[in-house]
Amino acid sequence: MAEKKKVDHLESYYRTNQLHLQWSFWAGLAALTIGLLVLLFGIYLTFNRGSAINSAVTSAAGVLTEFIGAGFFYLYSKNLKQLNIFYEKLIKNQDTGYAIHLVNQLPENERAGAATAIIGALLSRSGPSTELTPELVKALNEKR
Repeated sequence: MAEKKKVDHLESYYRTNQLHLQWSFWAGLAALTIGLLVLLFGIYLTFNRGSAINSAVTSAAGVLTEFIGAGFFYLYSKNLKQLNIFYEKLIKNQDTGYAIHLVNQLPENERAGAATAIIGALLSRSGPSTELTPELVKALNEKR
């Protein structure tokens, strides 16, 4: 039951992040499109005898809207990066759990060697290589 709750929670988190990413992207795209259209209209007013104030205000509004759109895309980029970091860690966690499950399925006489290999792989996967010594294995087993 607890495993189902974890999966449901992760799926909810995933859907929420996907929704945020979609909104950031489409809001940024809409703001950039509207900003470009307003800016082009301001330029049109400048060259077609519109009042100087109207064309300046319209052009400034277009530029401001472009900056807002760029801000949305900046947030989209940051959200996407954070989501990728989260899922990379989640995949590593799943791989670790799966490896431990597989070790437990091995015959008793093969488990120690497989566990040692997994510990070495886990210690070296995200940082500088750590030599797996018998003392380290003993210390890790004592911690359990």
